[in-house]
Amino acid sequence: MKLFAFTIDLETDYAGCIDDYSIFKDLKKIEEVLSTLSSLNVKITVFTVGNILETFPEVIKLFEKHNCEFEAHSYSHNFKHPDSEYEIKKSREAFYNYFKEYPRGYRAPRGDISNDGIKMLEKHGFLYDSSITPAFFPNPFRYLFHKKKAHYIDGTNIMEIPVTPVSPLRLASSMSYIKMIGIDLFIKLSNLTEMPDTICFGSHLHDFIIKENSLNKLFPLWKLLYGINKHKGMEFCEKYLNFIQEQGYKFCFMSEIYNLHK
Repeated sequence: MKLFAFTIDLETDYAGCIDDYSIFKDLKKIEEVLSTLSSLNVKITVFTVGNILETFPEVIKLFEKHNCEFEAHSYSHNFKHPDSEYEIKKSREAFYNYFKEYPRGYRAPRGDISNDGIKMLEKHGFLYDSSITPAFFPNPFRYLFHKKKAHYIDGTNIMEIPVTPVSPLRLASSMSYIKMIGIDLFIKLSNLTEMPDTICFGSHLHDFIIKENSLNKLFPLWKLLYGINKHKGMEFCEKYLNFIQEQGYKFCFMSEIYNLHK
């Protein structure tokens, strides 16, 4: 069986570059994105920052309306302490306060997870991590030759479900890369080698919803990169998801991948 998990990191606009929440105030646009994905029968796993559960519950309700699955993405999206005990424990508490159940999965900001962070996840009852991207970016060379398939991290009960790298060029399976290099080239690169049986795909709301006031606050390089094909996110996404279905993949939640490999 070939499985494809579509994930969204729910965080501030262009998190790490600026700390803005313009996207979260546009419920109509968020609804449009989710409705389009639902029309394609995509199952969405949302890795949400804990403080968003507290400050934007109306946004969470939109995702709930579309039957999304939720997991944790730290509490405050702090790049200096992405996997500290505070961030992990606090994200779990915020998650429980909203959903009345604990998260199973965790994704660290910018995919920056350490051995100590994995131990903290295990200590606080998490079952899997999906931080690592065995690609050139993010964290160049740190995880480049990490295992590409779901596996248990040595000496722990934590399963790692990496974001899947694409082609010999090791590009992350993500909307950011698709927009940056274009959908046609991304598909061609995907076909250079045999595609894996399981794909974990990453995205953000800013891939689909452009807020010019947030974009204009970015440093010039980041503004340039995020500005490439900036209004073509959903168009490219639909084309890619159609390609994925043509390859025989079934859409699934991250929990289904975990259950398959545990």
